[in-house]
Amino acid sequence: MRGQRIHWLLPILFTILSACSTHQGFDRAGMQDILHQRLDLVGEREIKTPETKNAIESSPPLAGPFRLGVYFVRTEFPTRQSIHSGEWLSAEKDQLVQRLAQLRRDQILHEVVVLAEPTIRTITRQELRQASVRYGIDVLLLIDGIGAADRHNNAYALLYPTLLGAWLAPGTVIDAFFIIDGVLWDLRTDTILGRQTAEGQAQRTGAVVLVEDADALKEAKGRAIDAFGGILVDRLRARIGKHSGDSSPLR
Repeated sequence: MRGQRIHWLLPILFTILSACSTHQGFDRAGMQDILHQRLDLVGEREIKTPETKNAIESSPPLAGPFRLGVYFVRTEFPTRQSIHSGEWLSAEKDQLVQRLAQLRRDQILHEVVVLAEPTIRTITRQELRQASVRYGIDVLLLIDGIGAADRHNNAYALLYPTLLGAWLAPGTVIDAFFIIDGVLWDLRTDTILGRQTAEGQAQRTGAVVLVEDADALKEAKGRAIDAFGGILVDRLRARIGKHSGDSSPLR
């Protein structure tokens, strides 16, 4: 009887030991490629684009204060290699808006308007422009993002074959990674002002039946939003400062 039990446990132990040393990592290049393809639906190639579109500083002059519209892209695609699209929660949208609020105090932004999802049915240049006109938006920021989770085990996973081990042993590690991609479009001059990305990472460790990918992804997403907002604030300050002739960003 004992021999049969050991024979039954051996495959589980070998599987766990194999997982302990396996880290899948993240396909950053593949994730960025997905984001670029999705935001290309905007018709970015048809809009006038500066030679170096990866930095807002290289774009044409941006006059302020202006009314900024923010649209959080929500599109579905087949999940592969633990890549998740996810929806944008109200709290996450508010997090970015609050990050940009300091630009209103700097008189760079007049107002920030978040476009509701039903406002734009498809991500086309015409739909985006029509929605922006209704809200009197001068500059439109399109934001998309995807995340990935890498779930693996540590040495505590050796306790998982026991009944309590699966609930108490912190043998599962979840590494989460989230990328945000943003395109800034000046509707007044029909010009893409720049494209930027930001990343966020998080890690959760716990028992296999309790720790969830969604919790780690949510934390990584929040960090990516904060990083994206900080980069955008700094670059818009520098852009408006350059246009107004100031040697330093507005404060």
